[in-house]
Amino acid sequence: LYLAGPILTFNDYISQQRYQLPSINRERTALYALRFLICLLTMELVLHYLYAVAISKSNPTWSAYTPFQLSMLGYFNLHVIWLKLLLPWRFFRLWALLDGVDPPENMVRCVSDNYSALAFWRGWHRSFNRWVTRYVYIPLGGSRGSKVRAVANFTAVFTFVALWHDINLRLLVWGWLIVLFVLPEVLATLAF
Repeated sequence: LYLAGPILTFNDYISQQRYQLPSINRERTALYALRFLICLLTMELVLHYLYAVAISKSNPTWSAYTPFQLSMLGYFNLHVIWLKLLLPWRFFRLWALLDGVDPPENMVRCVSDNYSALAFWRGWHRSFNRWVTRYVYIPLGGSRGSKVRAVANFTAVFTFVALWHDINLRLLVWGWLIVLFVLPEVLATLAF
């Protein structure tokens, strides 16, 4: 978990070392191992039969593709990225379950199984989302106060996340674009 797995607080880890959670049992861990193997096989099938990543990496002439083909390339690339991150996180969570520690699941939903952009980001790297919410968003004031402050806090959070990944202008722009794309949902939620 320390190297690449879901984020578990120190207090939770120490508590689980003293008192094993009732959720740790052989049947549940075996089913989780089976789910991991199914995800691994799914990734193999996707990489073998869908060429979205190979097409994207080959520097193609983008104008040769129709808008539908471009959207499908982006859609399938997003699924490959989702699986690429899901596999190590589930592997290290499985390892932790075998060691008697029950960390949170990082990918709770498939990338296509989200009804909102906020739900997508809450489920993408759930343990990191919880950490950022607890230690960055809430200390900044969260969504309390004015709508402008809530949007500013949201922007600060995604700026922090972009810088946490790497100090890179492209990642900063990525974080700010996410805020721009999620902004209509955030404002609608605050209004209604």
